[in-house]
Amino acid sequence: MREDLPFHIDDVRPHRWDAGEIGASRRRLGQAAGAKRLGVAIIEIDPGKRSTPPHSHADEDEAFLVLAGSGLSYQLSARGEARTYEVGVDDLLWHPSNGDAHTLIAGADGMTVLVAAEGTRNHVTYLPRTNQFWMGPVWSPADTPPPFKADAELGPLELPDPTAERPPTIRNLSELPIQEFREGKLAAATRGVWQMGSASIVLAQDEMPPDTHNTDLHFHSAREEAWFVRSGGGIARVGEEAHELRPGSFWLCRENGGVGHRIEVGPEGMQLVTVGDLIPGDVCVYPEKRTFRPARGVEVPY
Repeated sequence: MREDLPFHIDDVRPHRWDAGEIGASRRRLGQAAGAKRLGVAIIEIDPGKRSTPPHSHADEDEAFLVLAGSGLSYQLSARGEARTYEVGVDDLLWHPSNGDAHTLIAGADGMTVLVAAEGTRNHVTYLPRTNQFWMGPVWSPADTPPPFKADAELGPLELPDPTAERPPTIRNLSELPIQEFREGKLAAATRGVWQMGSASIVLAQDEMPPDTHNTDLHFHSAREEAWFVRSGGGIARVGEEAHELRPGSFWLCRENGGVGHRIEVGPEGMQLVTVGDLIPGDVCVYPEKRTFRPARGVEVPY
């Protein structure tokens, strides 16, 4: 598939995980679209199963949006204190880098999540349950079993009863204030992890009105950004090209593309998830308007 065109998530072959309590399928959307840093995936967790061993990334923020089903968020502090929290549809979870180890456990109805990761620079992941480090495709200590197998050999994960009060890093979309604007065809009604404290990754959902645009035609000098259509439809505009978007469509635009892009919403509206990394020094360029934005609130002609 062309790296600059949208595709449907069903076009991406799932990779299967099965090891003890772990049972899930992952579609690596970012990789399929040719992302250089940004990690985006859809993970479908089997009923009653876990998605991964508990883990924490050394230098990579992750965010999760529950698309379907329900279950538990398991979190383990550096002091070995385990907690669980009930999660369900439209719950947004933010896991800062080098924070508590975490995994997801699906309930009887299974769980489907969209995962966004900013992209790691050192590829180090700590797995406290097995006392291992994952470093890209290898792990340490090197003479131990592969991490998924090592986790399975330890047997079931002990789960404390769910804590009723959830931390600020878990919020339902409905609990976050919606930020709306409308100026002609330009419109937005958005909520996301920046409202929970994230400063390195974007995961936001827009409730887009019919027949609107999410932005002027633009491209970023340093950022990668991507979109997932939960419902509704429209087109992905790249310069003069237009490509259909429908529920399940995914589209990634890499940095410094040189051609303006935007999403144009159809007559039924669109529930749109936006994902991106936040790179220092990024400049947003608007080729139609012949302007660029070097900082928030500053737009300069060129």
